[in-house]
Amino acid sequence: MKWQIALGTLSVVAMVIVLAIVAVGEPRRMAEFTTSYQARQIETGALIFENSCRPCHGAQGEGIDGVAPAINAADLFNGSRLSAIGFAGTVQDYVRATISSGRPVPSAGTNYPQRMPTWSQRFGGPLRDDQIDSLVAYVMNWQDRALQAGAEVTAAPVGEVVGTDITVALPAGNADQGKSLAEGNLGCVGCHILAATGPAWLPSGDTPGIGDRAATRIGQADYTGHATTPELYLLESIVSPNAYVVEGFGPDLMPANYGQRLTPQDAADLVAYLLSLR
Repeated sequence: MKWQIALGTLSVVAMVIVLAIVAVGEPRRMAEFTTSYQARQIETGALIFENSCRPCHGAQGEGIDGVAPAINAADLFNGSRLSAIGFAGTVQDYVRATISSGRPVPSAGTNYPQRMPTWSQRFGGPLRDDQIDSLVAYVMNWQDRALQAGAEVTAAPVGEVVGTDITVALPAGNADQGKSLAEGNLGCVGCHILAATGPAWLPSGDTPGIGDRAATRIGQADYTGHATTPELYLLESIVSPNAYVVEGFGPDLMPANYGQRLTPQDAADLVAYLLSLR
């Protein structure tokens, strides 16, 4: 009987020791779990950002001139942007609210042509709550870098720029390179493919793609530009977008500074890509 009592006592003592050891290591284990979970959440948010946000906000949230503002930026994380609109919550609250419910009108003093769409399913968008959480985590992941050094800025073109003279001779264009430009930091697809802010590039129903429509535009009675070929029309649309405004759209929607942002090779590649969309 005594040995049973002794064994029971030893068992209790051993259990207490094990629980104590577990308790000592629990904070570290929970910290590791939290770090791992946050890392996976940020990775998921990065994928969502790449598919849904990059076309307008840039590859690293640096913004695209004339399309959408920078969100990898010091003025967002230091609170000055929030103060300007009278937002009293935290930066994370602001990011979550903006992603979830969108922005039907641009901020005061800006003229971005495309409204911020609603992303949360709670407000009619496509993303679940956990996906919104991941996207918020990814954006907030930029905070330290943005406050220390500011958002990365898209590099200026190396060498000469194409300008606005559509009669300038361009090199041979590469459609694949043009596609990469349109889907990358130029943000073209955000207005011409993902949304109807500008004339659609892709074919739809009986309407051909922009590659075929370019040939008919220059023959229309209301055409006000100076192009005489489809290639010149597409170049004109890029570097002098107000030369001819497609019916149903207003002037000044498209940035007017691509002539100063693109090299002749960039312009040729974009034209080649647009011609391929038939």
